[in-house]
Amino acid sequence: MFPAGAPGIGLLILRLCAAATLVRNAVLIAAPALPWWGSVALLVLVVGLCIGVFTPAACIASILAQIVLLIWAAHGDPFEFVFSLSVTWALLFLGPGAFSLDGRMFGRRRIHPSNSR
Repeated sequence: MFPAGAPGIGLLILRLCAAATLVRNAVLIAAPALPWWGSVALLVLVVGLCIGVFTPAACIASILAQIVLLIWAAHGDPFEFVFSLSVTWALLFLGPGAFSLDGRMFGRRRIHPSNSR
């Protein structure tokens, strides 16, 4: 669940791409009409995706935000939204990787058996 090495770097890149596509969609569609609390929530979500904290919850929140943006958009490109949602779904299914806060908090643990019976 928390691969390191090349797969972990790939998941880091996937997290950054998911955050970047969310920012792009939000800036192109909702930036002028987004209230301050919406901007703060978007910033928290993007930072959470980038550093990999509570990644499954952040992915679900990102998917919901992107669906709302798609509904809100009168001129949005459906292809870009499908691409953005696909990247976020892939991240949700693959997990955060070892190079994330989730990997540090919930990562692999070494269990040492005791000698007592």
